[in-house]
Amino acid sequence: MKRVVSTLIILSMIAIPLIVIANDAGDACLQAQMDAERDVNSTLWLGAGCLFTLLGVGAAYLIEPSPSAVSMLGKSPEYVAAYTDCYKDKGRSIQTKNAWTGCLIGAVAESALYVIYILLIAATYAY
Repeated sequence: MKRVVSTLIILSMIAIPLIVIANDAGDACLQAQMDAERDVNSTLWLGAGCLFTLLGVGAAYLIEPSPSAVSMLGKSPEYVAAYTDCYKDKGRSIQTKNAWTGCLIGAVAESALYVIYILLIAATYAY
């Protein structure tokens, strides 16, 4: 009986910190995603994609958003690592989505301008 009780105590001493770390990392990721949605400037990346087309999309992939250090003060190293990874993933996702949207809007607008230009030239030279 003593052996079973001591085994349970040892297992609980090992398992409880692991459960706390896993829960801490899940909370960190959720908080990081919410912070990234709040911090990343969607309009900037929409405009970059619209004005610079594929260069704007490339910049959205290359420029990595970084979280503010204030949100990680006093946190465990595991929390900071999980928070930083989730923040960068979500931030880059927002950047690229908006850059691609802007690129498509820019391509449609440019195509419409070319069609109008060609129609005006055709109407000018019509006999």
